[in-house]
Amino acid sequence: MKTILQTISVLIASGALYASPLPQDAKLLATNSVETHYLGTLERPCRHLTADCPDKCNHATRVARFRVLKNMDYQQNSEYGDEKMLPGSILEVDIKNPTPGQEDAAVFSFISKLKVGAKVRLTQKHYYGTVGNTTSPYRPITHMEVDETTPSIPAAPPAPEGDYSVMPL
Repeated sequence: MKTILQTISVLIASGALYASPLPQDAKLLATNSVETHYLGTLERPCRHLTADCPDKCNHATRVARFRVLKNMDYQQNSEYGDEKMLPGSILEVDIKNPTPGQEDAAVFSFISKLKVGAKVRLTQKHYYGTVGNTTSPYRPITHMEVDETTPSIPAAPPAPEGDYSVMPL
């Protein structure tokens, strides 16, 4: 298991694998390398904000959530790049929709093997580029590895049994 995760991490970091390429004019604005605590996944429903919602919009998604414990390396290449991720901030990775510049299959596989509470080192790059008539930001994950040198944070205990749908008087 450890060698598979290390191999995925090396392939992602080396740039050997990409699911969809970045736009040709993509400009690197910032890089954040952080140590995080994996919080689990969350279903994010469509918020019905456009005429294409909910059938054609692709807004509904599933995200993996990470709480930043510390920022290990930060580089801002432009005044418009993402800010430095501070301890306590939340990093979300879309695990349903493809992200240009990211090997989605490897990232999705890596996240599916994580246990809640695992310490994970991530590198996220912030690009800005144009596809067709749309100019937008892209934030691919380019490196992921489990930090096995420090203990994981235990998951929260399960909720107690009982009916909590109505508050007692």
